[in-house]
Amino acid sequence: MTGTTTAQDATEIARTSLLESVPAEHVGAAIAVAIEEVNDDFAVAEHTFQCTDPAYPGWYWSVSVVALAGQDECTVSEINLLPSGEALVPPSWKPWAERVEAGDLGVGDLLPTLPNDERLTAGLTGIDDDAQDLAPLHPAQWELGLGREQILSPLGLERAVARWFDGHNGARSAMAKQAPANCASCGFMVAIGGSIGQAFGLCANEFGAADGQIVAMNYGCGAHSSVRPEESSPIPVVDLVVDDVEDEQTDASTLADYVAEPEPEVAEDLDNTEGFMHESDLLDHIDEETEIVQEVDAEGDSDDDVSVDSPDSAEDVDVDASSESSELH
Repeated sequence: MTGTTTAQDATEIARTSLLESVPAEHVGAAIAVAIEEVNDDFAVAEHTFQCTDPAYPGWYWSVSVVALAGQDECTVSEINLLPSGEALVPPSWKPWAERVEAGDLGVGDLLPTLPNDERLTAGLTGIDDDAQDLAPLHPAQWELGLGREQILSPLGLERAVARWFDGHNGARSAMAKQAPANCASCGFMVAIGGSIGQAFGLCANEFGAADGQIVAMNYGCGAHSSVRPEESSPIPVVDLVVDDVEDEQTDASTLADYVAEPEPEVAEDLDNTEGFMHESDLLDHIDEETEIVQEVDAEGDSDDDVSVDSPDSAEDVDVDASSESSELH
């Protein structure tokens, strides 16, 4: 500082001036001194102090001290309470037109539109019959603008369509995702005209989720006209339970490995197999044995052995007539 006032003296002058308007318990220690402006005629310095007020955490006191050339003492210019980077501050101020939100309009309230509202465009009224600049009118004005000073602009229409699609009556809502069918096939949907009639309709079901509201064609609810009561059998039927998990949970690690039993060998050619008699030879042998038995029976009961020649063997065969007869009969 200029003159005979030192920096320490300027800090005490700033604190004394601050305590004249602020309680002492709300003023903390000095933080820093910053030179704001200096020249040959004067110098301005900012003295900062901690703010200990519990209602303003993160704020600090700022005292501007001015030293004039030729003066021995400094002068306090202004005192401010300023927020630091850690301070809790309110949001930046917005005009009332930007603060109004959907649903804020109450009974008797008036909400004027701005002169340059981009959601609206000029319409076609009767006073413009003699005008020569009708060529720039777009098709929406030709269809909807007769008799109205302003109509919905293409931008305003796009915003409305996006808002309705993303709202409670759009296809992304939880109600629509659980619906059995959409409004395009519902008998309670009332068609609307205009360019948005292909994407939206009006619900006329008093028990529906959107009665009397604009709904998207791909919206839906549980009150669809195609919903029918479920027909159930008067006899209770127990649901079939199939256990397809038990085999997967059975521990088969202790069981022995399966070994297939060997199949019996069957001779393919019986004529060339040793130990087997051909069918024709077997019949001839039976006939011969029958003749022998008959001859023995004809001779009567005899204890002597009968010796006969067998065609199958060169040796004699002793046959006990009594035992042979008993075995055959």
